[in-house]
Amino acid sequence: MGIENPEKIKNVHIRGIGTCVLQGADYPRSTGDGSKILACPCPYNDEDLIRIADWIPDERKKTGKLDFWDKHNHSYGTDAGKEGDSQRGDWRNIGILFANVEDFSIENITIVESHGWGISLEACEYGRVEKIKFDACMSKMIDGMRQNLENQDGVDIRNGCHDIIISDITGHTGDDLIALTAIANNTLKLGGELNSTHVMHSDWLKREKDIHDIIIRNVMGYSQLCYIIRILPVNTRIWNIVIDGVIDTSPDDIINHGCILLGAEDSDYGKNLKDGMNNITISDVISNAREAITVSGYVNNSVISNVINRNSECSCISLRRENGLINVKTTGLCSTGIK
Repeated sequence: MGIENPEKIKNVHIRGIGTCVLQGADYPRSTGDGSKILACPCPYNDEDLIRIADWIPDERKKTGKLDFWDKHNHSYGTDAGKEGDSQRGDWRNIGILFANVEDFSIENITIVESHGWGISLEACEYGRVEKIKFDACMSKMIDGMRQNLENQDGVDIRNGCHDIIISDITGHTGDDLIALTAIANNTLKLGGELNSTHVMHSDWLKREKDIHDIIIRNVMGYSQLCYIIRILPVNTRIWNIVIDGVIDTSPDDIINHGCILLGAEDSDYGKNLKDGMNNITISDVISNAREAITVSGYVNNSVISNVINRNSECSCISLRRENGLINVKTTGLCSTGIK
């Protein structure tokens, strides 16, 4: 904490030998990202939320019709209500956090019931993340009640990362399994601050804010709630991305948001630039999700090929905005439902 400008370090390698497991605590002091408020208890099931959660208005409790954020704006943590302790999630909830690292590798590790993101990279370059298995479902039985644990992403690639290979990723996560998120707004955050899931500062005049040259391959898994792979540039650009070989292994009773998300709706974070995503190559995808490939931003000069959509209620590619695909070639799209 309090290190505003971490110096670059090189040649850092974390390698699991045999069966290497990083296991979340029985009673996590904090979970979720910087937007989540800690609560203890923090019910996951609707009936327990109606009975216990004091942040839900009485009128929604009486009708039993809860909205999305009734469950998802709070996350379990024994620090809840403790004077002097942060009341929101932050970067200390991340299992493995690298910031400003060059020439690195993380491999052969199983991450179980993480307190937040399993692995997060900020401003990292020339590295590999491979043979990682995740086991999380956005909830955990604690003291006889299923508690809500937010933002259990798998691998998160953040602003300033480039020349990285992510491969052989398996298992399941509560939130996105793999996310490339370059979000840059006008809020200045100092490095080492709490109440944020980023450990580095956000002065974009002094550090790189884009993401580029990333390979993602051999992914077999699913997300409990969100996406297997998310690419999200907000006021930034992401380019030269290869996604090759994605199998959605979600069981029949779990229908998550989607398999691959490209961009997002414009929000308080900022806007999707028209040249925000360039040279995106997606191939060999098998989807079981609510949507196979969702385009919510602008994708330019890209190729999408060999996508099998097993959901009979949607198309292989779903566009959320006009002119979302610009000079994009699609081949080998196969859906069991509509074209």
